[in-house]
Amino acid sequence: MGLGMDIKILMGARARAAREAAGLIQSAAAEQLGIARQTLASMEQGRVPFDGVQLVDIANLYSRPVTYFYNLRESDGAAIAFRADNPESVDAALKQRLLDRLAAIADLEVAAGLDVNHGLPPTEPLSKAGHRELNIVRSVAQEERGRLGVGDRAPVSDPVALLESIDVRVIPFELEPGGGNLLSGFSAFSESVGAGVFVNTHPSLSIEHQIFCAMHEYAHLIFHRVVYREPGDGYRTRGKHASPEEKIANTFAGTFLVPAAALRQHAGPLGRISPTDVIRLKRLFRVSFTGMLTRLYQEGYLDKAANGRLWSICKARGWDKQEPEPLIEPPAYGRRTEALARAAWERGEASLAFIGEVLGKDRKVMRDLVSDWEQDAQLDAVH
Repeated sequence: MGLGMDIKILMGARARAAREAAGLIQSAAAEQLGIARQTLASMEQGRVPFDGVQLVDIANLYSRPVTYFYNLRESDGAAIAFRADNPESVDAALKQRLLDRLAAIADLEVAAGLDVNHGLPPTEPLSKAGHRELNIVRSVAQEERGRLGVGDRAPVSDPVALLESIDVRVIPFELEPGGGNLLSGFSAFSESVGAGVFVNTHPSLSIEHQIFCAMHEYAHLIFHRVVYREPGDGYRTRGKHASPEEKIANTFAGTFLVPAAALRQHAGPLGRISPTDVIRLKRLFRVSFTGMLTRLYQEGYLDKAANGRLWSICKARGWDKQEPEPLIEPPAYGRRTEALARAAWERGEASLAFIGEVLGKDRKVMRDLVSDWEQDAQLDAVH
């Protein structure tokens, strides 16, 4: 469905798709809309245009933003490229639900008056992980810190909020690890829908793990989005023989979260580094104990013997599976989406049913939320 198509046909096609998704037959929908079934049929076929009142009524009935019916994209339905290290862990229903959520957030952005924008830097894809390539990755990580306004010395307090500030949506989900398979997260990309990072927030996965996952998937979006596909059978995510794409993503995430300049400033001349030193640093940079060990070794704070000694202590105490002194405060999942929802509501471009669907809130919670918005608006008007 091209950009030059008749707007009446586009709106009719989307009205029909939304009606079918809502589980309504044409006659039932027409009755609720207060129009003849033949009139609705003509609208869905693109022969009769929608007027403004009918469009709002249809949006409310089908729980869609008004902009859903006329917002032109490169392709109707917007095919989204999907990438996961363990695609077999994502069943078809979960995958579709999460990708639908990404598309719904894109619709919510338009309803809030924003353009859909992925906010990613124009980086050439990398598929090798040699010394030269990983140096490029480290340079890009440092450039990204500068582009995102965090510099090269300060720890990043909330990477999720940082990513969402450049319109990379971070969407949480829960999937219990099973059968030895662990899906930390995955990512998706479409020029028309934008970029999405999906993070597994199951209680068994630490906050540190989730933070690293978000930046790991952001790295894939930077370096691999033009070649997104589900990895093949030979793809390995861990160990010395991890696939090049994984080494690239891990190098980016580690360098971004624990940059060399910041490590020099906060680590100082530690001499013989103790487990307590590693715990202090890992809490400061909001990374895992093992992630901190890796960065200390990479930056020369640990020689091979010291690194081996600390890894032995780590494994003996189970810190490679259970974080010592774990972070408690989760990242700011959903705050951007809630802000978009309020903006869309204030503009009158999205029904409360649709907003509730995107936010995952029932009608009662939505009524309370709207009441809070209205009170805030009244206070703003007074001041």
